[in-house]
Amino acid sequence: MARDDGARMQRLTIMLQSRDRVHHHSLATELLSRARHAGLAGATLLEAEQGQGRSGVVHRQHLFTEDAPLSLLVVDDEAKIAAFLEDNAELLAEAIVVVADVAAFRA
Repeated sequence: MARDDGARMQRLTIMLQSRDRVHHHSLATELLSRARHAGLAGATLLEAEQGQGRSGVVHRQHLFTEDAPLSLLVVDDEAKIAAFLEDNAELLAEAIVVVADVAAFRA
């Protein structure tokens, strides 16, 4: 299957935890909603079984607590990613945010 070189875009990855809240509801869900309202090309919220950060603490989903690692992935052009980050800076103060240049194409 032949493919082109793809469009030059950026991938935004926001690493969160399921217990992160804003105004008494999920921060991850709020960011996903804001990505939709910002007209970003695509956004996906992923929940990991386990994750470990710089602290060395293993985070996982438990029966009685919310501690699962989450990743919000967004792909769009550089200007839209930059605007989204600027508009949501107050919500991202404690999150790990990664922006990477990518080539996006449909297989």
